[in-house]
Amino acid sequence: MGRAREASARQQAAFRSHAARANETSARERGSRTQRSAAKESNVFIESFFDLANVVADRRDSTGFGRLSQRIGEDVYVQVNEWRLYARDMKFADGLAKVFAVKLAANGNKYSDQVMNEVLEAVRVPLGGGKSESALSDLCPSASVNALRNILKDYVDGRL
Repeated sequence: MGRAREASARQQAAFRSHAARANETSARERGSRTQRSAAKESNVFIESFFDLANVVADRRDSTGFGRLSQRIGEDVYVQVNEWRLYARDMKFADGLAKVFAVKLAANGNKYSDQVMNEVLEAVRVPLGGGKSESALSDLCPSASVNALRNILKDYVDGRL
């Protein structure tokens, strides 16, 4: 479980540095206090997901959670032209596994396309060194989303 905590800490640090850069850019471009405060509120929301994910991950069977993270890392990818970038290479596998574990637990350990789509829409992937970002759902082809769907169904059914 130590690896999961370390991965979570890396995800949190990456998120905070990305959020800080986004806030600085937003402040320079727009100069609006309202937009800066809205960005800070969304940061708190996402950070609370990481905190809750840590709590749930500590309660989950570490083998099952580790297997979820491993399967997401191996089978979920984004595709840019003909290039595939897997979640493990993007360092997203542990964070995604934690968020999905929390969301599925909150849904009564039942799979739902709505839960999966909410997470895929909420996760933002920085592009061009942070110059822009896109929702994970926009970058994953149908085959990758279907693989994730099957992984999550296996996870809630206890087959991982």
